[in-house]
Amino acid sequence: MQIEREFPATQTLAPHDPPMLLVDEILESSQMHIVSKMVINKDNIFYVAGRGVPSYVGFEIMAQTIAVQDGYNRAKVGLGTKIGFLLGCRKYTVLRDWFVEGDELIVRAKALLSEGEMQSFDCTLEDIHGQQLAHGAINVFSPENPEEFIRQGGSSQ
Repeated sequence: MQIEREFPATQTLAPHDPPMLLVDEILESSQMHIVSKMVINKDNIFYVAGRGVPSYVGFEIMAQTIAVQDGYNRAKVGLGTKIGFLLGCRKYTVLRDWFVEGDELIVRAKALLSEGEMQSFDCTLEDIHGQQLAHGAINVFSPENPEEFIRQGGSSQ
């Protein structure tokens, strides 16, 4: 498995724009996994003065890391970004309640299941020293034509 280490800006890979884009950069990637990084700062849309970013936002950071991976894989074959749908997370656990200003958070997402439009990923969120801060299994739905899926009111018929 070849691991790549040079990447385009995450803004070009995810269907999110700042301030909602929470993934600062890709550190490592292969077809089946991604490692990303984000730094907690006061510009974060979820930042609470004097506290930081609530740890439940880690769930969204994980999901956006998966979106960035999808965008990167699509870009490598000449396709643009595509929206997907976060179905949920199983067993999301956190070590602490807040991520504080200056925290460098590392997300590791590994594909567990890929059955067409349905995918599942094992995700961990760590501090820069490798201590696990959060963990969960993220489930996503990525229809071939998301705009048509939305137009039909979420029906795959």
